Amino acid sequence: MNLQPSSSPLRPSRPAPDNGRFDLLDVNALQDPGSGRIVHLYSLVARCLSCELVFKAQEGDGLVSTSAARVLRCPTGCGEQAFRGSVLRQWQQAPYAL
Repeated sequence: MNLQPSSSPLRPSRPAPDNGRFDLLDVNALQDPGSGRIVHLYSLVARCLSCELVFKAQEGDGLVSTSAARVLRCPTGCGEQAFRGSVLRQWQQAPYAL
């Protein structure tokens, strides 16, 4: 009998990555009208603050969902940032400057 602790594939053994910074420009998601909880995240449009690239990320293409957060990755490899569901639920498009 093995009494050694094993790492579960459902629980990441390392903290969520946070070595990049992004401005979220658009969040396309299906939300529960009662709770505001994100039922499905279709895509994010973001600007990488390191290389200034504006890109659209979808699940498996620049966006990875974990149980704790959504991880956004710059296509140029600048970095990645984890966004918790509460941040994405509260996101609102910035007003346009005149």
